[in-house]
Amino acid sequence: MLLKDLTNQEIEFAGADGPDGDSVVVISGLTADSRAVKPGFVFAAVSGAKVDGAKFIPQAVEAGAAAVLIDAERITDEVRAQAQTVSLIAAIDARKELALMAARFSGAQPERMVAVTGTAGKTSVAVFVRQIFEYAGHVSASLGTIGTVTSTGQSYGGLTTPDPVSLHEDLKQLVEDGVTHAAMEASSHGLDQHRLDGVRIVAAGFTNLGRDHMDYHATIEEYLNAKLRLFKEILPADGVIVVDPETQFADRVLAVAEERSLKIFTVGFFGDNLKLLSVEPEGFSQVLQLETSEGVFSVALPLAGDFQVSNALMAAGLAISAGVPLQIALEALTVLQGAPGRIEHVGSRENGALVFVDYAHKPEALENVLAALRPFASGRLISVFGCGGDRDTGKRALMGEISSRLADVSIVTDDNPRTEDADSIRAEIVAACPGALEIGDRALAIRQAVGMLQDGDVLCIAGKGHETGQIVGTEVLPFSDHDEARSALALAAEESGLPVSSQEGTPELSLDLSEMDLLADDGAEDNAEALDDEALDDEALLAAVKDGFKEFEVPVSGEDIDQKDADRLLSEGDTSKREELVDTGHMHKDGSDHDLDAQSTADDTLVSQEALEDEILSELEASEAGEIVADDSAQEVAQVAIDDVSQDSEPDVFVEPEIVAEPDAPSKPDLTLSVPAAVAPVNIKKALAKTLLPKSAIDKPDWTIVPHINLLDPEVKSEYEQQMIELPDIDRGPLWTLADFLEAVDGDVHGDVSSDITGISIDSRSVQKGEAYFSIKGENFDGHSFAMDAVEAGACVAVVSREKLGELPEGGRYVAVADVLKALERLGIAARARTKARIIAVTGSVGKTGTKEALRLCLSKSGFTHAPVASFNNHWGVPLTLARMHADTEFGIFEIGMNHRGEITPLVKMVRPHVAIVTTVEPVHLEAFNSVEDIARAKAEIFSGIERGGVAILNRDNRQYDLLRYLAAVAGVRNIVSFGMQPGAQSVAKKVAVNPDCSCLNASILGQEISYKIGAPGVHHVINSLGVLTGVMELGANLAFAGLALADMSAPKGRGAQSVLDVNGGTALLIDESYNANPASMKAAIKLVAELPVAKNGRRVAVLGDMLELGADTDKLHADLARELELGKIDMVYCVGTHMKVLWERLPAHSRGAYSETSDKLEKQLLSDVRPNDIVMIKGSLGTRMGPLVDALKKRFPEPAAAGES
Repeated sequence: MLLKDLTNQEIEFAGADGPDGDSVVVISGLTADSRAVKPGFVFAAVSGAKVDGAKFIPQAVEAGAAAVLIDAERITDEVRAQAQTVSLIAAIDARKELALMAARFSGAQPERMVAVTGTAGKTSVAVFVRQIFEYAGHVSASLGTIGTVTSTGQSYGGLTTPDPVSLHEDLKQLVEDGVTHAAMEASSHGLDQHRLDGVRIVAAGFTNLGRDHMDYHATIEEYLNAKLRLFKEILPADGVIVVDPETQFADRVLAVAEERSLKIFTVGFFGDNLKLLSVEPEGFSQVLQLETSEGVFSVALPLAGDFQVSNALMAAGLAISAGVPLQIALEALTVLQGAPGRIEHVGSRENGALVFVDYAHKPEALENVLAALRPFASGRLISVFGCGGDRDTGKRALMGEISSRLADVSIVTDDNPRTEDADSIRAEIVAACPGALEIGDRALAIRQAVGMLQDGDVLCIAGKGHETGQIVGTEVLPFSDHDEARSALALAAEESGLPVSSQEGTPELSLDLSEMDLLADDGAEDNAEALDDEALDDEALLAAVKDGFKEFEVPVSGEDIDQKDADRLLSEGDTSKREELVDTGHMHKDGSDHDLDAQSTADDTLVSQEALEDEILSELEASEAGEIVADDSAQEVAQVAIDDVSQDSEPDVFVEPEIVAEPDAPSKPDLTLSVPAAVAPVNIKKALAKTLLPKSAIDKPDWTIVPHINLLDPEVKSEYEQQMIELPDIDRGPLWTLADFLEAVDGDVHGDVSSDITGISIDSRSVQKGEAYFSIKGENFDGHSFAMDAVEAGACVAVVSREKLGELPEGGRYVAVADVLKALERLGIAARARTKARIIAVTGSVGKTGTKEALRLCLSKSGFTHAPVASFNNHWGVPLTLARMHADTEFGIFEIGMNHRGEITPLVKMVRPHVAIVTTVEPVHLEAFNSVEDIARAKAEIFSGIERGGVAILNRDNRQYDLLRYLAAVAGVRNIVSFGMQPGAQSVAKKVAVNPDCSCLNASILGQEISYKIGAPGVHHVINSLGVLTGVMELGANLAFAGLALADMSAPKGRGAQSVLDVNGGTALLIDESYNANPASMKAAIKLVAELPVAKNGRRVAVLGDMLELGADTDKLHADLARELELGKIDMVYCVGTHMKVLWERLPAHSRGAYSETSDKLEKQLLSDVRPNDIVMIKGSLGTRMGPLVDALKKRFPEPAAAGES
């Protein structure tokens, strides 16, 4: 082929050929490896992270290269000199041009090709598509990690995405072999390095995004953008995108489709084309009910696992998009076979114990494979695993913790140590996997594991799957988990004198869940030449990781962790089909709302006093709404105060509440390992006892797991209600004796101060008799101005600054201190030190206040409970709440917020919780952060204050779950549990019924099944409740009592409160979400409205105000709500605010109600537009002032019960 036909890039002719030289330069091949250059070849001098191809131009020229491909910006006189008489192809992007040239040079590709990308499931989807193509009568192939596979079997070695020259050579060979249809995996490496450019595909699928390749991609955003290239640049304009709309990050894929006007094929529970109606397990298969354009079909999928359903539907969608008739594709699903090395059953012991091999070498993959195999282990679940060297070290602690939690026996062995010290790798894993057996020799580890198998046991050998080599140093040594497992089975059978059990008659467990099919491109590509330089420089990477560890291990005191190093530690959570947590506070059914409303109690004659105290109180209340300004001095003060008070405080000792006796649970399987005679038996309990484990922060009672706490059964509910004892209404004495108070604040008395302290106040207008008033100084006003007012109102003492004492009126009752805020902090720390209460702290982007109020409701049924009266979660609110806690408190609840890095650390060190909940991490306060991952790191500061042996409770559904789990482990938290709708969570909802006014669900809370009712509607309340009940269990409170209490929960004003309006002789429903707004809570609120039934002629109406503090992506995040509104079937939308103008312009004309820059200008039209049977939801950030619209509707259309009153 002539050079001029191979490229359209500019060509510099260095020889005598002149400007017409391209007409005679004949190209015979292409390569990026100078060692492979032959006469007539184009040598691609691409630049990598470690190797610059330009250095090898002389060798290529000497070998006969006809042309050199290089980035135009890298052509220098030195390069020209090295090229001698060889032409230089000056490319805008040499990597991309190499791929396009390879496509032109090879020419042929299968007629119909599809590609799939994502962290998990690529191989399974590609293999399934090939099988569907074959079923439809097409000669087909799949290309990916396990190689290029056709009807004749594996033909080429595996790279998830080969280099472009090899890829197009393979495609050409497939065509010559008669292949017409093909499916290929698209790795992030391959997409980022343009290896797929030039491949002609008709459809592209996206599975999910999780933790992977953090040694290559600096951030999750960078990783995602690499994946999105498939849809933005590779897929042609007439191509089809296949996606499950509820998969995490699917919104980003759909946004590309909308931007490019691409066709969309959606699958799953929320899909339009292959809509999954139900899934019913049937033995080792699953029966799917699918709604399609051609009717509803029942499909028996011969694979187990939720994620395998997603894989199969994705494969069917791609095949259908490539031209396979729908019914043929669905028929093909009934005969699918799992991909090699994905939960592959390789044999059984003579006693029936099962042995599986799986490719799981990432945290989420290991977690899911162990969770999937657990149901088949009537005895013990044993895992054999390791971690690769020269790769993301952050995986090691995560995988160790996962195996420790999910497997009964963990054996840590070598994976692919590469050039790292294998002992050191195992040590990092074992540190997070106490009690694990450490056997470096992988073959010996497998033999030991097989030898200890007893009746009912299941062994999972994880990490290598289909691979047939082990990388030690720079060599690839022959090794196969399959071969070693079968050899070990034969040896065990020989020693027992019994014949080895054949695979015939054993269940065909096709359990290769896509989440376990996390096909790491790094592992597969190690057998290839390192020409593409896909990893960061090894030494730099390891140094960055080590530096990251050091920084996380140092208690944060306001300094930011180095962003570059910290980003390398990034991880990401699994996919989810459910909503993220949303902040919706709760109040009791009696209507009491504890939120302070400073303005409502203002005295018009005390303008300056109101300004100061409203400043203080509004900051306390509005911290959750994002109105706090960081106060660095508070961090310093808190740290000093902690050092002064907490060092000498005595350790916590807990008095346990009386626990209602429950029936005995089934006995647990024996934990003693049966091993070959040559190895001494090991008792896991003894092994654990020898490990230095932190003592539990709470000496909880041992709950007996009962079959089912069914609080939806009236008889069971009545029994538990009779067991509940109302807490006695007793005089608990003074909050503080004067002596203790003075010692804690380090103050001296001025005036007639003799009374003990009954309470703590920072508001002179609401101070009660006997309380101590703290004269907090704000930015604009000074609380000292109102100290005498507080004393005259009944305060027993006013805490003031010594330097201000001389300026105060005489005759007052004062306690003078060096610094009033610091004194409040010291008092809070002293309160924490004196109490024996079990303490739980809550943080998160949204859901803090709602979770805090639900905890208050639940824990108050088990003992004296203390919690802040409002969203007191900042540097004033937290010490204030601590200072108000009685010494005899049994349960303490604290909300901790932030909108800048370093704010949580000093607060959590004051609180010292035994249990910490992170509700969720969302794009809130993005003006102060570079990414959502940065927000997660800031939230993770809460782990630094957890008491030794304490518990971190994390939302399994959240995208930042893995990062948070990792940061918790780095902070030394050994007890990490999860909640959510996601499979694998320890506290998980099994069945949910969301009703217009409540929700009912069946859940497993840390292994205890419970059915209960939540007195507020919405999936977000369901998810919140799982975290709440997990906290209740971890604190040792009564789970049944807590479940009963949740029935009395309802949403308060501004956070989902519902009101019935009397509208023109009919009724309408008003949902008040006016307190706050961010993308996650907006989505949940719209989802809630979508779930509510609408009466005849009624409409779903959304009145939306700006979401504030979203940073550079503000307009995009507002515009993205258009799709949520469409999915939520919202009939009419009203928009308020400058940012909402972007959304308004994207709305279809038929759904536009009205737009206004301010809420007051919208009021008149909204009041005139409301109709009977409408559902009206009002939501926006606090600063958008959506609350007055709620008040206006209530005033104009009072509730029917009140309409006739006079």
